[in-house]
Amino acid sequence: MSLALRRRPAPFAAILCAALCTAPCAAAPAAPTAAQDDAPALGERVALALSSAQAAQAGADASALAQALGVIERAGARPLAEWQGQDPVPAWRALVATTPSPLRGSPLGPGYRSGKAAPGRSDSFEQVFLSGKKASIALSTPSNTPMTLQVLDADRRPVCTAADARRGCRWIPLFTQRYVIEVRNGGDRVAEYFLVVE
Repeated sequence: MSLALRRRPAPFAAILCAALCTAPCAAAPAAPTAAQDDAPALGERVALALSSAQAAQAGADASALAQALGVIERAGARPLAEWQGQDPVPAWRALVATTPSPLRGSPLGPGYRSGKAAPGRSDSFEQVFLSGKKASIALSTPSNTPMTLQVLDADRRPVCTAADARRGCRWIPLFTQRYVIEVRNGGDRVAEYFLVVE
C-alpha cells in the first residue's frame, strides 16, 4: 500500500477552519443592524440636508439653504417613485438662484420623501428592496422630537430598529420583497420628518 493511501485524513474541523480563514468574508450576507459607522452614509447625509434645508427656509438663511441643497443635488437625490406627497426641493431651489439645476435622468441617487407623524403614532409605507443588494434607510427631523425608525419584512418581522441620533438602517436583503418602513413619533407634538432610501 502506498504512503499516500496510508496517510490519515486531516480532521474535518481543521479543513473547515482553513477554508473559512481563506474564504473572502464579503461573500457572507451582512446581519441587519442599525447604521453605526463613524462616517455617515450618503442617504444619511441627504436626510440631514433635507432637514437642514427646511430649517434654513424657516429661518430665512439663504446661505444654509444653498449649502443643504448642494448636498441634495450632488447626491442625485430624487423623490421616491410611489410617493404622492409634495416635493419641497423645487420650492427651495427657487429661493436660491445660484443653486445648480438638478441632474436629470439619473436613477443612481437616493430617493426621498417627507411626512408627518402625530404624537405617539406612526407613519408607514412599503418599499421593495432587491435580494443581495445593500439597502440603506435614513431618517431625519427638523425638530428634536424623539423618533424611531423600524423596518419590517414581508412577514412583519423586524429587520432593523433605530432610535439613536443618526436613525439609520443598513442591511442586505436575502430575498427580493416589499418591506414596511415605519416612523414612530415618541414626542408630544406632531413631527415632520424626512426619510431617504438607497
